[in-house]
Amino acid sequence: MTGSRGWVGGALVGGLLLGLVLVPDPIDGQVAAADARALVERAAARMGGAAELRAVERVRLDMMTWWQRTEFRGTPAADRPSAEPHTDVRDYGLDAWRNTREFGARNIVNVVRDSIAITDFGTGFQPQSVAYVDERDELFLYTPDRLILALLAAADLRMGSDTTVAGERYDVVGATVLQGLPVAVGFHGGTGLPAFLRFQKGHPNDFGLVPWGDMEVEIWYAGWQTFGALSIPTQWDIRRSGRPYKRMTVERAVFNPEFAADSFEISTALRQAYLEARRPMHDRAIDSVSVATPGLVRIHAFGFPAGTLQVGGGSLLLEAGQAPLNLTRAREALSGHGVPSVQAALVAAARTGNGGVVALVREGTPVYTSAAARPFLERMLENAGERVRGITVVDEGRWLEIEGGRVRLEPIDLPDAHGSILLYAPQQRWVYAPDAVTPLDVRMVRERIAALAWEVEAVGTARSLWTPLVPGD
Repeated sequence: MTGSRGWVGGALVGGLLLGLVLVPDPIDGQVAAADARALVERAAARMGGAAELRAVERVRLDMMTWWQRTEFRGTPAADRPSAEPHTDVRDYGLDAWRNTREFGARNIVNVVRDSIAITDFGTGFQPQSVAYVDERDELFLYTPDRLILALLAAADLRMGSDTTVAGERYDVVGATVLQGLPVAVGFHGGTGLPAFLRFQKGHPNDFGLVPWGDMEVEIWYAGWQTFGALSIPTQWDIRRSGRPYKRMTVERAVFNPEFAADSFEISTALRQAYLEARRPMHDRAIDSVSVATPGLVRIHAFGFPAGTLQVGGGSLLLEAGQAPLNLTRAREALSGHGVPSVQAALVAAARTGNGGVVALVREGTPVYTSAAARPFLERMLENAGERVRGITVVDEGRWLEIEGGRVRLEPIDLPDAHGSILLYAPQQRWVYAPDAVTPLDVRMVRERIAALAWEVEAVGTARSLWTPLVPGD
């Protein structure tokens, strides 16, 4: 980053502003604050005026969200987006949000009012996770017109260092918003309009985001359009941990519409039920534990380690679970099934669901992974402030020996997981392929098994830890 005002800048990597440290200007703080306010007020004026922004009490946004799969390969189209149409209505005075999502053939309605969240999957409202309260808070923050108002209301609004991205200059301001959250906001040097928002924040209650820990979040704004008296950006690109997460496109905006009287209604009974069940999304019980075949124990529950494989006199843990909590509960559930102590872990699914690796590394359990999964684990550890240690990346075939037994680890390229891995357990005549999801994946795994002349009776995949291998299928 370049510039000299207000903050110490960080590195500019791939269009992301990394390592921005919020430091107030020690010499000219009052001038910096005045400059920052003038910058934000100019943006407010160009968006329709601060008075018009403050007059927005309700809004309806017809949107399309493009969910993007988190990937680290860096190749085009690796994010494999999926589309979700939804209607987002809000009442800022009630601190209320109602989001109706088109999910396949049905609609899902989520309602958040103050600190309570409920949902309707088509059978009536029921309590929803506290993660949706967190989502409402963050969503309201990065909605562009609300962001401008939050900056104008901040007691510590101040200038930061100018920065250049792709050859274009941005003026940066900082402030503390959302109950103590420091944020940086960049305004385009030419237009004066808000272009990006950046902060550091975890989502400890969200099932899909909890593995990332305290992550970098960055939102970029584009596609400016005018709706009535206000002009807003209609494309919001959200990045988490340095990777694309989702793109939200506003197709239509109506400010201060009338809503049905019961749009945000939450009954006393539902409030009480929510408070009694309030917990993170990954805080759930294990359905059951069973023996797939002697030496292979599987855990039946989403978000937990897949199970354990006995190797010699010890056990190899298969995956780490969504968060340390899931890892701990998996161990408790396994303890009553005569499972030998875990000597190592294979944490090799190339996706976001292995946040329990932080606990494994901290306790010193050796971890084996694939080239495909490596960047996921490294970013999770980095966000947790943990050194990457005790992790072996398997990029060529090798035997893993544990307590007098051994298993084979072999790399394999799958269509959407280049540098994945296969685990071959000769004693169980079983192969584990953590990234095999589609029929094509499974067919390629079978071809590799045949090429290596392994004697295999069953295969474990992302969908099932034990599926008999029927000749000729």
